[in-house]
Amino acid sequence: MRKLTGWLVALLLLAMSCCAGAEGRVLTDAAPFPEGTPLLELYVCPLLGADAMVLRQGEHAMLVDMGKSKDVDTIASVLDGLGLTHFEYAFNTHPHTDHLGSMKALVERYSFDRFVTGFDEDVTGQQVNQRSTIRTLRDAGMEIVHMDGGATFALGDARLTVIRQTKQKGFNEQSMMLLVEFGDCRLLLGADVTGQAQDVLAAAYDLKADVLKYPHHGLNKLTEGFLAAVQPSYALITHGSVNSAPAQQVLDKAGIPYTFATWGVIHLSTDGREWHVAQDMDEERAAYAEKFWKQKNAGK
Repeated sequence: MRKLTGWLVALLLLAMSCCAGAEGRVLTDAAPFPEGTPLLELYVCPLLGADAMVLRQGEHAMLVDMGKSKDVDTIASVLDGLGLTHFEYAFNTHPHTDHLGSMKALVERYSFDRFVTGFDEDVTGQQVNQRSTIRTLRDAGMEIVHMDGGATFALGDARLTVIRQTKQKGFNEQSMMLLVEFGDCRLLLGADVTGQAQDVLAAAYDLKADVLKYPHHGLNKLTEGFLAAVQPSYALITHGSVNSAPAQQVLDKAGIPYTFATWGVIHLSTDGREWHVAQDMDEERAAYAEKFWKQKNAGK
């Protein structure tokens, strides 16, 4: 697939003209930082209604969620393209199959120091494959680490905090968000947290972030309290443009620019002072995206 990052710059500028109220430290520059600048980077795999993301800080890398079982080749193509073979963490926000499905296959291709979960190892439920995955990882010699809300750890010079609540029941509601801080920049990976659980978290944590990975693939609206707590300048949606109307309505109203993982790998990078975003698209996706934003603007 040919990189067309220049297309995204133009398309996001078009999107921002539709969302003129957005302010912050997120810029659309495809090659922003001098060579050798220490960076925190996020790569979002191009999946439909599933999460798999790579966080990288210098030589340190971790995988956040692992998509569906059918997504393994797509995820692997991203990891291989980045030249990654080893990860310090495989961080699983919750054990639904659209966030954990490829892990058993990925452990056969790549090495991981530890697997992080916030749920019991033998938990079961609809579209949950925790037991078999944990069994496979233990057989492979991986360390299983349990974390809960408030836990902190480091990825190189980046500081990560687990954001979680257990008052509201359900795998999505109890999924582990991840706040990533590097210098003055903050990224919130929203897992699948929905409904009242968002307000519980907004009351318990400092959620302010420049960039938001929109919760639950854009299938639900954010609560007013949660959006006010995060105040993002940019959002990414791990779904397609035709599948995430609730998220688009919220973000359009708030004047927050966004893009969709299905359009191609999203790459965010920061030097700790500002964020830059680019996206790999082929010509067909770029043409579709241009049409999408023009129609958005025409409706203003």
